Amino acid sequence: GLQTSADTVFLFKEYTEQTDGYQVISKALNENVVVEKELLKQVVRSGEIGRYWARPTALVLFPYLSLLGKSKLISEIDLKKKYPRTWNYLLLNKKLLSQREHGKFKETGWYQLYPKNLDSWERPKIMIPYMVTRLSAYYAENDYYFVNVTTGGFGLVLRESLGKPQYTVGLINSKLLDWYMKKVSTTFHGGYFAANKQFLVQLPIRTIDFNDPADVQRHDRMVALVESMLALHRHLAAARSPQEKELLQRQIAFTDREIDALVYELYGLTEEEIKIVEGGE
Repeated sequence: GLQTSADTVFLFKEYTEQTDGYQVISKALNENVVVEKELLKQVVRSGEIGRYWARPTALVLFPYLSLLGKSKLISEIDLKKKYPRTWNYLLLNKKLLSQREHGKFKETGWYQLYPKNLDSWERPKIMIPYMVTRLSAYYAENDYYFVNVTTGGFGLVLRESLGKPQYTVGLINSKLLDWYMKKVSTTFHGGYFAANKQFLVQLPIRTIDFNDPADVQRHDRMVALVESMLALHRHLAAARSPQEKELLQRQIAFTDREIDALVYELYGLTEEEIKIVEGGE
């Protein structure tokens, strides 16, 4: 995720959308301020991401422009001219921001974020929370962000040779890879385990032979099932009546079982091996 080195200035957990921007509560100032919405990105916080769903519950101030896939810090002149509310807010925090990292940013841009992972979040990626009771992945085609410390997780961008990202999302969310992950990961109280990079890289991702029509068919079937799951969860989040929610939950459970069955086929599991995975042994 992003590292701001000053979450009290850049991260807003309480906010209200207005016609000319967002009214946010600044922890650094302990007051309401209004900043332009163009410079705010949606943050997915810990516990607000699961299997095929994510709920952004915070905003991060991101004073950058994206040019050819690279993030460029907006100049002071342009900030003053185009985003005066944000500029005035940053000025109120200039002393605090200038002192970050032992004054490291004083000359290169006192209101910049820590120069790490700035270019990674605008593109589609698979988002995985790092502390979970069930291995979970969400495919984000939008600019959802993680922010270090306050939120934790990993954003995966895959090689094209692995096929569409939805295929890998289906594998990660399956019972089989969850079972495997729990065998190699560190466990904590309450049934939680760590989905850290050191464990994620051990996941046995079943690659597709794109010269084999049967394998391509399995890949495409997985992609279709995962896209269906993503859509079902969006509908569930918007559902109002208990009847509609119950119907959607049944559809989700049915599609989940189809994905697991496809994963067992992809990995060539026997009936006995499936029983072991299903039983959690």
